[in-house]
Amino acid sequence: MQINTIDKKAFEIIDDSDKIAGSLVYTSSAFEKAIIETEIRYLLNKTMTGIWITKPDPDKNEKIKCRTKVETGGVMSVRLNGKGKKYFFKRSAGWKLRFSLANGEGEDLLTLLPTVNWQKETHDYILQLNEEFENECDSFLILQAVHCANCSLSMMTGGRVPALVSI
Repeated sequence: MQINTIDKKAFEIIDDSDKIAGSLVYTSSAFEKAIIETEIRYLLNKTMTGIWITKPDPDKNEKIKCRTKVETGGVMSVRLNGKGKKYFFKRSAGWKLRFSLANGEGEDLLTLLPTVNWQKETHDYILQLNEEFENECDSFLILQAVHCANCSLSMMTGGRVPALVSI
């Protein structure tokens, strides 16, 4: 799989047979609202500072599919309600900027390597999947990781997504 950057508000997941497996399209410039499309269309909405929920259809009172939250220390948590699993998205401490998504046991599922795309005024991402956990990394989870990467990069550069700090 690979991530294709359409523009600064739109990203696609391309599977191994060169078909679109999902997309993430922001409808606001501050990453507050987005549409995630895989097999189902989801709406991602910011509910509070540093908290986003993803639901299939807000008009039908359907259950929350995913809750993403900025934690202390620059870590973001991604909780999938349908599977009852929690993942942690974090930035590397080394010189080369990279983001990783780990499961609850701390095992890295995937890594995103951002590179600046000056023409599109955004970042391109190189996706590296851990072969042991490839079955767990569906398009929805990868797009949630891309959302976390976009928010993290915005927070690092002083963008409009503030980090949540508990004192």
